[in-house]
Amino acid sequence: MATHILTVTKRTFKIHLNYMFIGTGKNNSPHQPSALADILGVRDNDNIIFYVMNVGFFGIFKAIGGVFYEYDATNQQYLGIEIGDKTLTYRVKIKPHEVYETPISEWDMMENPDNVEQQSIFNMQWSWIFKKLNASRGCLAIDSHEFQLLKKMFSRKNNKLPNINNYDYINGKIIKLDNSLSYDNSKTNIQPRSNSRIFKIKKEEDLRILFTAKSGSNLILNKVLNPSENGLVNFISNEVLCSFSERKMDLLLGTDKEKCLLIELKNEFVYNKNIYNQIKEYARWVSSYKLFYKEIIPVLILKEAKIMAKRKGAKYFKYLSEENKENDNQSDWYKNILQELSNAKLSLSNENIKRLQPLQVYIFTTQDNKLESFRREV
Repeated sequence: MATHILTVTKRTFKIHLNYMFIGTGKNNSPHQPSALADILGVRDNDNIIFYVMNVGFFGIFKAIGGVFYEYDATNQQYLGIEIGDKTLTYRVKIKPHEVYETPISEWDMMENPDNVEQQSIFNMQWSWIFKKLNASRGCLAIDSHEFQLLKKMFSRKNNKLPNINNYDYINGKIIKLDNSLSYDNSKTNIQPRSNSRIFKIKKEEDLRILFTAKSGSNLILNKVLNPSENGLVNFISNEVLCSFSERKMDLLLGTDKEKCLLIELKNEFVYNKNIYNQIKEYARWVSSYKLFYKEIIPVLILKEAKIMAKRKGAKYFKYLSEENKENDNQSDWYKNILQELSNAKLSLSNENIKRLQPLQVYIFTTQDNKLESFRREV
């Protein structure tokens, strides 16, 4: 199971505790794709931790059910008056799990050497450290190892509160409330994207949203994820940073077989050295710092090229004529990219990155922008 850290203000934290929910979004906006992709990685019973800005980390709660949508351009958001100037478009209900009274400071969580287990770089909160390089993220997923380290900090010299209906935030601490306030269930039944819309791939961000929403529960995506071999997805992180040079991958998925899928998404048929370096450097970082992963599986997903040229002299198509298509005589441009992908697979294997598996390349097709299928190309 994954753990998600929600960044909140002192004012909104109180409302989150009173009504037992989390939320993210972009102020005065009905949609924010990156925020949606982040929170769609939340699954029922995942761990929830709050980071109250300039105060510290509070937890531990559990997610209930899935993400729902809350926005109306003509009316106030539900709990909008209480929340103030924040627009929380995508929301999830929560329940108590192990709720501790006092916070962990950011210093203690991230920088205090006395709190770094065995004074080892392998026991630092790397996800949060790199999140600080991109402070706009309101919902961050951390892996099971980082969660266990954080959980130990919570339990040290801290008062554990009983699991009750709800809580309050007063004078920098969580206190018991246990009153009749609760989230109105009639406000939780709108999906942020309908099942028909979520399979529409118009932009690259649509791919990220689809994978964060449906990984582990969709047969088409299972063609790529291969759960029978790789295990069931139990951790989803979107637009993940690593290293102080801010290298980024579209998706990092962990499984219950302790395998890591590094997925780079392209909504076009393309390959270049930048893509190779991105996969290589991120794989090297995971291999060096995330020692609990038994296998690191690099995956590149590309959209099928436009099938046939409509005029003479065209170049960037799979086939340059109807006759070529009938005889499966692919264009030189198309064949060159396939050859480059095969070369990349070999080159990546020769990088000698520990636990790194061979590169996998999948091509997806669409019909009227709706995802149809994936096929393994490399």
